[in-house]
Amino acid sequence: MMIAEKNTMKISIATWNMDSWKRNQEQRKAAWRYLTETISPDIALLQECVPPAKTDEDSKIIYQKIGGKRNWGSAVVTQEFPIQELEIKSSYLGALLGAEVTLPDESLISVISLYGLIDEDGYATTTLHRMLSDLTPLLHGRMGKRLFIMGGDYNVSTQWDEKYKNRDPSHRIFFERLEDFGLVNCTYKYFQSHVQTNRHPRSKTPWQNDYIHASKKISDRLVSCEVIDDSEIYEYSDHNPVIAIFDL
Repeated sequence: MMIAEKNTMKISIATWNMDSWKRNQEQRKAAWRYLTETISPDIALLQECVPPAKTDEDSKIIYQKIGGKRNWGSAVVTQEFPIQELEIKSSYLGALLGAEVTLPDESLISVISLYGLIDEDGYATTTLHRMLSDLTPLLHGRMGKRLFIMGGDYNVSTQWDEKYKNRDPSHRIFFERLEDFGLVNCTYKYFQSHVQTNRHPRSKTPWQNDYIHASKKISDRLVSCEVIDDSEIYEYSDHNPVIAIFDL
């Protein structure tokens, strides 16, 4: 989907919880085709995914299982760009995954797939706050001058405090920490409100759990943001893909 215009290029970034662990083999294959052929983003940040054993020759994948042992995990996928894993010191293997992507002009962009892993007590905020602490050396200070895009199924929502009257303010604090790192909420910047990304079977609330955040220099170049919602996706996942396009 990359489009070059004069000295700029449009880069598409997608995040999608593929819900693969609840799907059969045929659904998984169809979902991967939908990702690579229909959506066809330049860079995909995936959660709850199981990459196929064989992929297109042009596809480049970094994949980690959750905890190194579940049969599903997170991935960073590019169709054309060279990527290498970004070392992050964290105990949340497979939930926090980073990569450095080399763009056609030889510039580097650091991308992170972030999955709000739910702990044994039912909280995602506990693990998310620890993962943000693990990311501090990358997102703050000298290292924080990098170009960053982070996306994922955070399993928390900016809607939580509105609905539950600050019953669990760590949702709000999580997003405040992202702002403190200089990351901009791309979906909010484009939609100016919440946008449904999760079709929860036991809730009528149009939850947004999936987000793309970008460092300010990149977010200033956001030209579009879309949540794909069609019936075909419903066969693959209870989450909708979020796609942001940047004019870099």
